[in-house]
Amino acid sequence: MSKVTLKELAKVLNMSVSTVSKALNDSHEISDATKEIVKKFAKERNYQPNPLAKYLKLGRSNSIGVILPSIGNPFHGQVIESLHNYASLHNFNLIIMQSKDSEEIETKAIQTLLNQGIDGIIISPAHETSNIELLKKIHESTCPVIIFDRINYDLNTYKIGVNNFQSGLDATAELIKIGRRKIVILCGKNIGVTKQRLAGYEVALKRNGIEVNQDYIVYCNYNNSFEEFDHDLKEKIAALMEDPSTAPDAIFGTTDTLTTRVLGILADLEIQVPSELAVIGFANTEIANSLNPALSTIRQPTAEIAALSVEMLIKLITTKKNRSQIDFQEFKLDSSIQLRKSTDIDS
Repeated sequence: MSKVTLKELAKVLNMSVSTVSKALNDSHEISDATKEIVKKFAKERNYQPNPLAKYLKLGRSNSIGVILPSIGNPFHGQVIESLHNYASLHNFNLIIMQSKDSEEIETKAIQTLLNQGIDGIIISPAHETSNIELLKKIHESTCPVIIFDRINYDLNTYKIGVNNFQSGLDATAELIKIGRRKIVILCGKNIGVTKQRLAGYEVALKRNGIEVNQDYIVYCNYNNSFEEFDHDLKEKIAALMEDPSTAPDAIFGTTDTLTTRVLGILADLEIQVPSELAVIGFANTEIANSLNPALSTIRQPTAEIAALSVEMLIKLITTKKNRSQIDFQEFKLDSSIQLRKSTDIDS
């Protein structure tokens, strides 16, 4: 079956092409009655608009590119769903890419999105310096860029994330409240949330008279496969537990990936949670309460992060201002803590 064109719709409806086009695009110039007739007929004929023609006419594709470190991460999965919901409200489509925490893959994702004619990019960078010069060039000339989640990134734009310092401080303080003083912090190497969450951890220790032990600051490489990642993390935790005099009594995971994988690793090592090691960390997964033991988590407000990201990007897409003249803001939203059995000493 050949594709129905706008001109063919107009001919059958005995209307001008301009009237049909405006009706399909909800123009205020067209009455509701006419819009209803046109849209109903277009649906019956399975009319599909030509995206290229629309792009040439409006100068926009109404498409937003999204680049995430991993679509398998529970936090990022929730962000995608919320981004889609808010973008749809504004008649924008999403094109989702993932960097797998690799600058090389991130570069290809950026170029792919530009080739698709997207109107703007929402990105959680692979690491703190990945593609900075490329994204600066794009943001200043081709299309606007918004940074979310990993916002410790040198680009003058809107940045939307959580208060990472406060989240790190709060999580560590909860462990200290239950009497844990030898607290390991698991950090993602070179990712843009580590410095602030680590700083919060260190301040919480110092406020409670606990010396920062550099051996308890454990970095994990996100460029590894999950098998390598787990093996590396298992070796590091096992080494820390070898000497009873210095063995930690708690773990704070600074990312979803680290937090959700550590319980399985501790089970393999036959380390009891929470009697030997209490565990708390960032995790937006809905199954945290079903893990054994149920996992104490810091949850990030994914819906709010997504809504602000879409709102700020559309603001940049539609503004006539030069982006160098905009007073950009950094939004730091509050996270929340859900305490469960992994930190419950009475369980």
